[in-house]
Amino acid sequence: MIQFPAIFKLSGQDELLLSETQSNFMQHYQLQQSYLLPDDLLIDSTGQAYSLKPCPLETVATKAVKEFSLQELTALVQTHFFASAQTCVTKIQAPDIKTLFSLLKHSS
Repeated sequence: MIQFPAIFKLSGQDELLLSETQSNFMQHYQLQQSYLLPDDLLIDSTGQAYSLKPCPLETVATKAVKEFSLQELTALVQTHFFASAQTCVTKIQAPDIKTLFSLLKHSS
């Protein structure tokens, strides 16, 4: 089961899209659905990654396909901030995944 907040990691894009709640996720999903690629992921606040693909809404992201480590997620968040030229990326560190997601929330 997806634990929110969660982030969209769309293939070929460095920017991450934060979804704080399930309803927020569904709104983002409906907007992105027709553009989704096989490598697009939803990564939840426990590090579980779910494949995103065009399908009926009730079957979206039902099975985790990968687990991201804190180090891997930190690298994704650093890349996100680098792409938006918001801060010195080497200073972005967090003791846990929820703190990383909090950084994304406060940057938008």
